Amino acid sequence: MANPRVSVVILTKGEAPAVVRSLESQTLKDFEIIFAKEKGIVRAMNTALHNAKGEIIVRVDDDVEMPERWLEELVEPFNNPEVAGVTGPTLVPTSRRKYRDSIRLAENPNWFLRWLYDGNEFKPGGIRKCGCVSYDSNYEERFIGYPRKWKYSTPDHLEGTNWAMRKNVVLLVGGFDEKFDGVSEWFDTDVEAKAKKLGYRLVYNPQAYLYHLLEQGPTYHERFDGWGRIKNWLRYHTRHSRFHWKMVIYLTVWIGYFAWKRCQKSR
Repeated sequence: MANPRVSVVILTKGEAPAVVRSLESQTLKDFEIIFAKEKGIVRAMNTALHNAKGEIIVRVDDDVEMPERWLEELVEPFNNPEVAGVTGPTLVPTSRRKYRDSIRLAENPNWFLRWLYDGNEFKPGGIRKCGCVSYDSNYEERFIGYPRKWKYSTPDHLEGTNWAMRKNVVLLVGGFDEKFDGVSEWFDTDVEAKAKKLGYRLVYNPQAYLYHLLEQGPTYHERFDGWGRIKNWLRYHTRHSRFHWKMVIYLTVWIGYFAWKRCQKSR
C-alpha cells in the first residue's frame, strides 16, 4: 500500500504467520506490515520507525491474536489531534500465565503484594507507586461487569504489545532511546512520558483488546538478566517519576528475586 494510515510493526525473528492471518481479517484495511527482525528491540523499532509510511505506528509481538475489530478500535481515538498514543487490554489466557512470574503472581497476590500494588486497585494501563506496572490488562476476568463502552480513560502507559503512537510524535521526542537495552523494558514508556510532557494525551480503549499467547521461548531466560532490567527501571523512573518510598521496597524485592533465580540456574 503506497500511503497507508497505519504501519503495523511485528517484532519477530520469523514470518509470524498467525499474526499476519489475524491482520488480514481486520475490518480496518488501511495499513502496511513491517517485520522488525533486527537484533535488539530498540534498534529494530527505530529502523521500523524510519521505514514506516503510516502516520500511526502500531507495535505487536509475534505471539498475539487479534479480533477483527482490534485495529479499528485502536486507531479510532486518533481522530482527536490531542491524542498521541492508544492502548488496550493485552489478555493472557489462564494456561499461559505460568510463563511470566510477574503475571502469575499478580493473578492472586498474597497480602504483601496486594499492599505493594496499592491495595490491588483495578488500574489497567497503570504504574503503581512502587514503580511496577499494573498487570490488570492481562486478566480478562477482571473486565467482567466493567462497561465495554465507557469514556476513554487516560492510562499511565501503553501496553507494550498493544501499542500505537503517532509517528511524528515519536520522531519529535527523538525516537526510541537505545540506552534501554537487554529485554528493553520501559523504552516505549519513556517515549510516552516525553510525549505527555509536551501536552499530548494517552488513551486506554478496553475494546481494543488482543490475546497475548505467551510461551517459554528461546529468549525466556533473558528475562532474568536482573542488572539490565534494573538499569532500565532506574533510567525511566529517574527521568519521569516522582519518588515514593515503596520504590525502595520494590527494588529490594526485585534484587532478591533475581538473586534467587541466579542461584536456581547455577544448581
